[in-house]
Amino acid sequence: MSPEPGLDADGLPVFPPLPSGRVVEPAGRSLVRLVTGLRTAVLTVSAGTAEAMLVFLDHELIDGLVVRGEHRLVGPEALDEIAGEPIQRATVADVDPDLARAVGNYFLSTELRVPARLVVPETFVRGLARPDQRGCVIVRSKDALGLVFLGGGRILLAYRPGGVVGGFEQVAPIFAEPEARLWARLGPEPVHATAPEPVHATAPNTAPQPTSPAAGTSDPTPLERVLDAVREVLGPHSVRVEPALRAAGSDPHGLRLAVESLRERRLRLLSQATVARAADRALAALEADPHFD
Repeated sequence: MSPEPGLDADGLPVFPPLPSGRVVEPAGRSLVRLVTGLRTAVLTVSAGTAEAMLVFLDHELIDGLVVRGEHRLVGPEALDEIAGEPIQRATVADVDPDLARAVGNYFLSTELRVPARLVVPETFVRGLARPDQRGCVIVRSKDALGLVFLGGGRILLAYRPGGVVGGFEQVAPIFAEPEARLWARLGPEPVHATAPEPVHATAPNTAPQPTSPAAGTSDPTPLERVLDAVREVLGPHSVRVEPALRAAGSDPHGLRLAVESLRERRLRLLSQATVARAADRALAALEADPHFD
């Protein structure tokens, strides 16, 4: 039996409901331009035959889910499925970086379903937060829903849809409701992942953001030149190679090696000729930079 529209096999929302925050209907001509300009946000696209959610952190597409009928695709590759959709079908929600890092845990497979009355709530949830495991615990009563995200051996954050982000106290009362049930979605912690510090509702992050060394200058850095060139050729698919380029920093010679390595990449839905053309364009832009010799 197929789940109801908008619900998954657990009878829960297909996509994680988000906490309070600014949600906008993006302006612009295309989804391509929108994707390349996003910094830290959640993009939701509702098309006639597909629904998708993509998560961006610091201009990088880090996770996503697209659902088309009974077909589910999890990961950054979800972008491929909706790249051609009209921008009018998209909404963008600004999110905190800590939430952006964790929200994709909702897309993991459900490993446990149990009535909430059978567990000691916080002890049970903390017991699932192993150092080698990430996860999302969803608790639902008749009238409320709560999400708890796990990573790095601890509770990262918790919230109710439309509420504030905080610790376990944000959802604890739901566990006590008579009909409450919980689902635990768990998976291995990625080797490269670094869990953010736990969120405390009484201690919001007010630290000033560091100023970019390039701020206030008119000349683009070598990295910016390379990224612009790659985006011109690959469009929204550029987010799949940008992390490797950013890792090289603004050293022209390191960037040259990173650009040359693109020719060895095999990217689904992109021909090798297209990727090679992006590398050629990026090298030309790099060699035109006055810092390159």
